[in-house]
Amino acid sequence: MRGTITTDLKDDLTGGFTADNFQLIRFHGMYQQDDRDIRAERAKQKLEPLHNVMLRARLPGGVITPDQWLAIDKFAADHTMYGSIRLTTRQTFQFHGVLKPKIKSMHQMLNKVGIDSIATAGDVNRNVLCTSNPVESELHLQAFEWAKKISEHLLPKTRAYAEIWLDGEKVETTEKPVEPILGDNYLPRKFKTTVVIPPQNDVDVHANDLNFVAIAENGQLIGFNVLVGGGLAMTHGDKSTYPRKASDFGFIPLENTLDVAAAVVTTQRDWGNRVNRKNAKTKYTLERVGVDNFKAEVEKRAGVTFQDSRAYEFTGRGDRFGWVEGIDGKYHLTVFIENGRILDY
Repeated sequence: MRGTITTDLKDDLTGGFTADNFQLIRFHGMYQQDDRDIRAERAKQKLEPLHNVMLRARLPGGVITPDQWLAIDKFAADHTMYGSIRLTTRQTFQFHGVLKPKIKSMHQMLNKVGIDSIATAGDVNRNVLCTSNPVESELHLQAFEWAKKISEHLLPKTRAYAEIWLDGEKVETTEKPVEPILGDNYLPRKFKTTVVIPPQNDVDVHANDLNFVAIAENGQLIGFNVLVGGGLAMTHGDKSTYPRKASDFGFIPLENTLDVAAAVVTTQRDWGNRVNRKNAKTKYTLERVGVDNFKAEVEKRAGVTFQDSRAYEFTGRGDRFGWVEGIDGKYHLTVFIENGRILDY
């Protein structure tokens, strides 16, 4: 994940990254872009495109504090080309239009308030979704804590992010860094994980690679039903691509959660299609090798046996707009943000 990113950052002759680093910065949560509205005019002036980056933060469950929000808002207003924040459909935010001289300070600002952008792009486990509002009930809070644990457990172990952006101490070694979950080549395709609390299916549990359905007794979380291999994406006219609902593998107690998460990811890592990216998602792996074979491999790697799924019911899907009272004695509001764009005038 290092490449020659630090060299590119010091190169004042261009606002962009080299082709190799253009790909690498995705694993740091960034995409290189340019302003299309002025692309032709800059070309006439013999100027390169106005390169900038979009950063996507890692926020399991989409929760931030007021202090974090103020820091995010201030950076967007002061240091982005558009002065705005974009909220995404996967419970996080994005900065758009960050020029190269401000990239490092952006990461340092986020780190100062306890946020990073590790593994929010590229072929890794992306931001972990969780049913909204962790203070709606004790169960919601417990599920949110597990979403954070799953996110941390599946992160790359490399120190490249800290070394490049946070001036972390560089460890000089001739040994190749070990990635116990992602491996040498990471995943065949991006991987999406959710945690959902019935009866509200607001994370679309059947349309993601790995899904944990919270099972409770007496209002307390006791484990998860695990669903694997969902996804809605398809390419028009390409019959080898298709949507697929996630397959129900069964129930696991809480103590097996992280082992099962890692086992699903490593099985997809080793069995997924690395020849054709259009058929590289987990859903296609299950169809190719068979659900029972994939499930058996997960059980073997995790050292568990899935129990029969526990009963649950979904009565709603999508965002639940309006006011909800939480266990903190306060009321919480879900509102619609058009295009996810927030501009502080």
